[in-house]
Amino acid sequence: MLFSIIIPTLNEEKYLGNLLSFLREQTIYVHTEIIIVDGGSSDHTISIAQQYNVTVLKTDVACRAIQMNFGAKYAIGKILYFVHADVIPPSGFTQDIIKVFTNGKKFGMFRQKFEGGPVLLKVNSFFTRFNWLWCRGGDQTMFVCKDHFNALNGFDETFVIMEEYEFIRRSMEIEKLHVFKKYTTVSTRKYNTNSYLKVLLANRKAFALFQSGADPLKIKNTYSSMLNPY
Repeated sequence: MLFSIIIPTLNEEKYLGNLLSFLREQTIYVHTEIIIVDGGSSDHTISIAQQYNVTVLKTDVACRAIQMNFGAKYAIGKILYFVHADVIPPSGFTQDIIKVFTNGKKFGMFRQKFEGGPVLLKVNSFFTRFNWLWCRGGDQTMFVCKDHFNALNGFDETFVIMEEYEFIRRSMEIEKLHVFKKYTTVSTRKYNTNSYLKVLLANRKAFALFQSGADPLKIKNTYSSMLNPY
């Protein structure tokens, strides 16, 4: 097995079908397994996943770090590829990842763009081309060599938010992150109930707390309190 695509879910019935359909089309000629790790969905997420001949795992809690680690333990692929349910990777992502993996790259992420939303989101997209920690995020998807992932003991499960940032920070201490030139396409659902400025301020506050070493639960509670549900 070459690829293990791991998708943490919680009530993702609106987006999951489109993502799985895309992934099946893109991996026809690549030895790939798709693993859904659900954190307790109460909608049709599980039944939708089961329509696509994927592996469905469940965790007792909804925590992306825990869910993704659980999926990684089950995975048998040499390459782990973590994808959020409301994100569509770029076409040809398998070939792009295989190329840099073959050349010795241990982990990497794509740039990101949004499916619509405020024009100012183009600014956000622009900065994802740079190899700086504050420009990163889980919506850019992440591939990791499984050996590298295991050597770092995966995601820190105390991080109930910012888990990708924490992993990337540790990983960048020993390996250079590869940033692809292609873009993922990200849902703008956060902006349907929040202004661009409100989301920007919440993101900045969360990152500042993360950099200061604040307790992850404090970061999550602060971030959630600054935004309307989405």
